[in-house]
Amino acid sequence: MRDNPAVPAKVLFVENSIGLGGSTMSLCTLLNHLDRRVFEPCIAVSRPEQERYLHRNLRQEAETALISPRECLKRARLGSVARAAAGVLGEGSHRACLRLLGLLDTPFRTVPYALRLFRFARNQGVSLIHQNNGFDTGAALASALLGTPLVTYQRGDEWDSPLVRRLARRVDQYIANSRATGASLVALGIPSEKIQVIYPPLDLEVFRPGEPSPSTRADLSIPRTAPCFGIIGVLVPWKGHRVFLAAARRVLARHPDAWALVVGAAPTGEEGYEAELRALARELGIAHRVVFTGFRDDVGAILRALDVVVHASVEPEPFGRVIVEAMASKRAVVAARAGGPTEIIVDGENGFLTEPGDDRALAVGVIRLLEDPALAGRIAEQGYRDATGLFAAPRHAALVQAVYAAAIGIASPDVRAIGRPEAAPRVSRN
Repeated sequence: MRDNPAVPAKVLFVENSIGLGGSTMSLCTLLNHLDRRVFEPCIAVSRPEQERYLHRNLRQEAETALISPRECLKRARLGSVARAAAGVLGEGSHRACLRLLGLLDTPFRTVPYALRLFRFARNQGVSLIHQNNGFDTGAALASALLGTPLVTYQRGDEWDSPLVRRLARRVDQYIANSRATGASLVALGIPSEKIQVIYPPLDLEVFRPGEPSPSTRADLSIPRTAPCFGIIGVLVPWKGHRVFLAAARRVLARHPDAWALVVGAAPTGEEGYEAELRALARELGIAHRVVFTGFRDDVGAILRALDVVVHASVEPEPFGRVIVEAMASKRAVVAARAGGPTEIIVDGENGFLTEPGDDRALAVGVIRLLEDPALAGRIAEQGYRDATGLFAAPRHAALVQAVYAAAIGIASPDVRAIGRPEAAPRVSRN
């Protein structure tokens, strides 16, 4: 139990991820709905672009520090040496080198990072650490040094190693962003009583229905009345942009007046993937109808500029943030049937589900919605009701704060009015 419950408890939010994406945006939404009378945030981010995003979008100030771990040895120059060794000594030596580099990562990378987190947290007088993007060894060590509880928001499958399995058990509470993610934690050996499913937050002030803004379409050089569909998210291969472009070729063959949007940027250092996608669009003969927007911080406006929103991940999506953002914007969605989307979408009722990697089925779904506005309207209306009922940011913040309260031993807020913490959307019957 805290000594002085009248003073807000200081919470350190650690955002250590590959770039600016859904985890940073979800964190910002949570912080904007945090009850500052009870919890006072301070933030450690690992990327400058994350720091800039938070400074632009936080509605109340919070102490923020840029604390970046060193590059993983497997990705650094020593990793190149290990790959070269494979060509000389064989694949067995390559695997042995990578295992050795993994062991060296702890003293070389993790410990210095943990000590920097520890010093920042100690200076801030932190009572709790919230790791925002899955289990993090550095945050776990900092928590142990401070003697403070650790809450981890898990956004996907965790790396399975003996060290992770051992240290992950010292986390006081896991918040899983979907039941699929919760199941992966159980498979890692985390007791189910330590796992609570709380879906990511949706800021209904940002993601709301409305007509497309003429200025948004003009900025993208897209005619005001042209059919428009798009994919939104960080540019990494598993998000399925190649599948989207293959599907776009089919859609544009039937609707040559339509436009396809690829919204998002690659993580720092991985910009080559966008060049590959642009080359693929040229190869498919659709480059003149595909707009690569780069990173946009006006995703709400972009969604309202689309007629159909596509999700095309080729690996199971831990949740699918853009799906509920589109639903809240009253836009019809076609999504890949794997992971979190199956917890959000009931096929044919509030969206369409297609098999991951199936560009033909994806195109059929998009074409059907473009050609049947009444159907698209019904699906968008049901999606709007589902999204606004289950994913609203105040509900998310109240549930997360109840986890914090239990972890540090203060009176828990009353969450009865917003439903049980484990309440979930309808699950697809297909």
